[in-house]
Amino acid sequence: MNKESLFEDTVTLSRQDLIYYEHTLKDSISEFLPFESYSLYFPKPAGDSSPGLNTRYSAGDRQLMLPLILRGRELGYFIAKGVDLDSPESIGSYLEALASSALEKLLLYKSSITDRLTGLATREQFMKKVVRELDLIQNCMMPAPGGCKDPGIPTFSGSLGVVLVDLDYFQRINDRYGYKLGDSIVRRVAGKLCELAPNPVVCSRYLDDKFAFMIPDGRPRTCAKLAEQFREAVENMSVSDNVTGDILKISASAGYANYPQSLSGPHFKTAAYEQGRILMRKAEKAVAIAKDMGRNQVYAYSDILKKGGKVLEVLPLQRLALSIGHSVDAREGARFLVWAPEYHSGYQARLTEDERISGSYPTMYKAEVVLIEVQDDVAFAEVLHLSDPAWPVAEGDRLTLLEEKNSFFDVQAGPESAKSPQKDMVTGLYGYRDFIGRYSRMRQNQDHFSIVVFRLSGNPGEQGGNFQKLNDAQVQKVASRAETFFPENVTGGRYSLNSLIYYFPGEDSDGVMNFALRLVRECAEDFSIGLAAGVAGYPFLTFSRSDVLDNCRKALDHAMMLADPMVAQFDSVSLNISADRLYVDGDIYGAVEEFRLALLADSDNILARNSLGICYAQVGKPEQAARLFEEVLSITPNNIMALYNLGWACHMMGDRIKAKDSYEKCLELDPDNVFSLVRLGLLAEQDSEFDKAREYYLQASGLKGGDSLTMRHLARMAYNEGEPDKAREYLHLALNANHNDAASMNLLARLYLDNGEDPQVAEVLARQSAALKPGMNRYWKTLSDALEAQGRSEEAKEVLSRISG
Repeated sequence: MNKESLFEDTVTLSRQDLIYYEHTLKDSISEFLPFESYSLYFPKPAGDSSPGLNTRYSAGDRQLMLPLILRGRELGYFIAKGVDLDSPESIGSYLEALASSALEKLLLYKSSITDRLTGLATREQFMKKVVRELDLIQNCMMPAPGGCKDPGIPTFSGSLGVVLVDLDYFQRINDRYGYKLGDSIVRRVAGKLCELAPNPVVCSRYLDDKFAFMIPDGRPRTCAKLAEQFREAVENMSVSDNVTGDILKISASAGYANYPQSLSGPHFKTAAYEQGRILMRKAEKAVAIAKDMGRNQVYAYSDILKKGGKVLEVLPLQRLALSIGHSVDAREGARFLVWAPEYHSGYQARLTEDERISGSYPTMYKAEVVLIEVQDDVAFAEVLHLSDPAWPVAEGDRLTLLEEKNSFFDVQAGPESAKSPQKDMVTGLYGYRDFIGRYSRMRQNQDHFSIVVFRLSGNPGEQGGNFQKLNDAQVQKVASRAETFFPENVTGGRYSLNSLIYYFPGEDSDGVMNFALRLVRECAEDFSIGLAAGVAGYPFLTFSRSDVLDNCRKALDHAMMLADPMVAQFDSVSLNISADRLYVDGDIYGAVEEFRLALLADSDNILARNSLGICYAQVGKPEQAARLFEEVLSITPNNIMALYNLGWACHMMGDRIKAKDSYEKCLELDPDNVFSLVRLGLLAEQDSEFDKAREYYLQASGLKGGDSLTMRHLARMAYNEGEPDKAREYLHLALNANHNDAASMNLLARLYLDNGEDPQVAEVLARQSAALKPGMNRYWKTLSDALEAQGRSEEAKEVLSRISG
């Protein structure tokens, strides 16, 4: 197959393309043909003997039907209304040629963003789509704690998923059977995966035999389901080689990552361009782990730390090198169970000639290990507990993340061993294993105590030379300085290669904060060593003794976000940070509990009160939300976020007067608050103040992110006022700002139906809107009407059955 024929086979313009690029086509045609309004029309395919499409002009109606013909293929008509032609007979062929030229431009653009072999989007176009989606999400996020946005103004969900599908051992097929067969398989796989992908999903050939899919509003469960469908579809494909007659078995590994769940704190400070590449890198990491774990399976990025690690090398002194690092969010102190993959399989036995039994081996864990040093792609761990000394950990053993409360090591801490404790050779403090054992025992008899973890905040490796030598030298200086003024009853340990931990019996966390601040400052002034410190104490709220170490780690995460001195106490703010992470992960009820704890710790925590109100509103408790927002405003009357949220909660409760007052106060503080302008426009519409509503929408449309929020409302008003052409223009602008705007698609479909225009176009638009928002009954009704208009009554009835009561 030559390049030209391949291009013609895979990159063409379809009727659906004309609908998608309708606004662009309209602009191109308006350059040579003035008109007042327009529409597309696709006649039913005619027989071979029927005449082709030709230009038709009605002087009385001032309407021109301009054929859309590309390289001999008849696509449909562009119907221009309000057209004045002096000599339609002589100018018709000229207009047809110009229209064909406009179609050639569209085809040229489409070919530049389309992979020639598969017809899917190119990698470059895919990345542009991902970055654009992220940019739109960020533009529509509210400037609120936790990144909460107003779900009452339907814009972007604030989430996005990317799925990567990579064919397994595909190079072997190319090497043995040739690239021609390989290309045909890639094309077939692409067609099948694209067929399975729902309408809003962007499909692309990412690289060679790797395919990428972007799922707007793609939550982890949605991505997991779609990735598994892709994997299963490839596995079930039958491929044969016509030359040898061989039947080939193919499979694929899939991985996925989600925004914002797969990103962490520093990532959110980067531009959408960088975030898109970070997201794809995490999806690629998930695919790599799926392949490493045996291929033909699906892995989420979030699964890697939980169950995707393995032992790379067994080192002396009960140390291990592991395949997990900062790139998968591993951190010092995390614990894992180690198990052998060869015993993680099924068992079968034959009892008689006709009877067999089968089962699965229970997972047998070899050891429990703790991370003591984490680098970008690898980590080093220390063995805490061996199940059987005769069954040692080996290279290739797998890892499962373990919660500390389920630790075998803590359970076995028991009475202090008679064996001499192991001291760290650099600092003279206890090693991690012995410190945790002693700490687990000593804390049981203490009514109050605190712990503090210090971590080197710089990277000695940046100074050149031997990283470990410089690291040890700095840790030794920190430990020596702490010994000069820490109380004698304090127990210290080497928490990891770059961190130390201290247990303060009988000390509250406020007192330990003073010790921590002094050590951090003295190390910075005397040794130029950067330190971060996290402090946590018992008792605190409802947390148990066993929670304190985890709370201390959270405080250290909090400290790493601060300017110097980087010292944080586990408190209300730390709980805020934890709650925000739960909210980002979609666990709103978990976030509610953390925000409530944050308020218990500090009733003046405005951030927690505001965020808790947002959570309550989102779970359908606007009355409780409104009370919290009013409490915030009683403390900070000009808190614009609380003002807006109060208006939103009152709007939900039907108190339009109070809602309007809150939104107007927002505008007094910030005249460019786009969300308040849109909300006031909606309230004005409800009060039949249409001129005022239009004024609010137009003002908002000129602000950043405002076009995607307002165009559909302006279109709806124009539609209700009997101005379909103006409504159509607004709808195209809305779809240009947000190509997944289901409400705009549905209204555009209704325009085609109500004006007696082509119901096929209405069907395409209605299907897309229903696929994006399957819970909206009126979208299914529009699709049913479009099918009924084409005489497809049975299909229309089937669609109506989707409508929920």
